[in-house]
Amino acid sequence: MFRKSKSGAQVKAGDRFVKSDDSTIVWVVTGEGSGVTPIPHYQVVQEDRQTRRRTLSEQTLLDRDFYRRID
Repeated sequence: MFRKSKSGAQVKAGDRFVKSDDSTIVWVVTGEGSGVTPIPHYQVVQEDRQTRRRTLSEQTLLDRDFYRRID
C-alpha cells in the first residue's frame, strides 16, 4: 500500500510524471521502492522503454522543480 505524503498528495502505481526540464520522457510509477528509509520511495520506469528504471523519493516526484504529474 502506498503512503500519503505530509502534504496530503499521494503517489500510486500507474501515476505518470515528466521531468520539469524535459517533458519528452514519461516515467510511470510501478511500485514502492526501498522500505529501509523512512522517506517513501517509488520505482518508476520509462513509459516506452521498460528496461530503464529509477527509484525516486516521493518528495522528489511531488516537487514541481523536478517532476510534474501528467494525465
